[in-house]
Amino acid sequence: MSMHKIYGGLMLGAMLTSSVYADNKILGAPSWSTPERGVSLESSAVVKANATTSFNVVGSSQHYTQQEIDDKFSAPDWFPSQHEAMPSIVKSGKAPKVWACASCHLASGAGHPESATLSGLSSQYIQSQMNAFSDGTRLDYSGHMNRMSAVLTKDEITAVSDWFATLTSKKVTDVVEVAQVPKTYLDDTRMRLKGLPAEMEDIAGRIIEIPADLEKVKKRHPESSFISYVPQGSIARGKNLVTTGGGKTIPCASCHGADLTGSTIGPAITGNFASYTVRQLHGFKGGTRKGGQSALMLGVVGALTDNDIVDISAYLTSLPVN
Repeated sequence: MSMHKIYGGLMLGAMLTSSVYADNKILGAPSWSTPERGVSLESSAVVKANATTSFNVVGSSQHYTQQEIDDKFSAPDWFPSQHEAMPSIVKSGKAPKVWACASCHLASGAGHPESATLSGLSSQYIQSQMNAFSDGTRLDYSGHMNRMSAVLTKDEITAVSDWFATLTSKKVTDVVEVAQVPKTYLDDTRMRLKGLPAEMEDIAGRIIEIPADLEKVKKRHPESSFISYVPQGSIARGKNLVTTGGGKTIPCASCHGADLTGSTIGPAITGNFASYTVRQLHGFKGGTRKGGQSALMLGVVGALTDNDIVDISAYLTSLPVN
């Protein structure tokens, strides 16, 4: 059975699903950047078929059912020869509270818009952020990272950070400036998907990120890609703010390196999803992200408007990844 048929089985009477863990409010962040758990549009027949149908991807010898792919304690690894062996905590997590890191951030470290890209970051930086999640000085909008980091040992945090730091960052977004976007809904994993039947609506100052190939994304393919729809003119406006400060802030290269791929005081800020960047800038501005060297960002974001944050995020996501 094809994935197209599997995901084509939609039921009209979709039921809302609620989050097991309460969300953390990122002060000032727009609701579209901090997605709640949404609706599942798969019928019981589709769910049942997913549990027994074996899927594969081009170039891989691995086979998984959708139930296995979605197992939070056993992340799918389609191309194990493309990276160093996963530490147990990355591959399998630590039941019952800690999910496998690669189940959300993928075996490539690229992640999805509702999570984050970890490839391209240094081990030291990842460790500092895990510790900030653990002690609550940085809030994860979903609450998951705070919950999981708090029960990890120092050695486990080091193992996770060291492994993701070995991965090479790759560009996984195609940024498109538009006046209108497809109407979307949030599924029960917080992922934004095109609605059915297909309709359009004004982008209205938002950034809308959806899978470019839903079948790949549903399989947690390490090379899953996304379309980032951004407001018209946002890339040029964002470039001005990022490179000159625009009279409101300082050039990002001052701390993040000439090519924005990181320095001794700031992490790489290219290669991530625009919605993730929006969440982080609001986190700094609203005081829900205070861990590590976050104090350096207070003066940077203080004068930025909501539209400025959207523009900066659109531009950064449009950049090539080195």
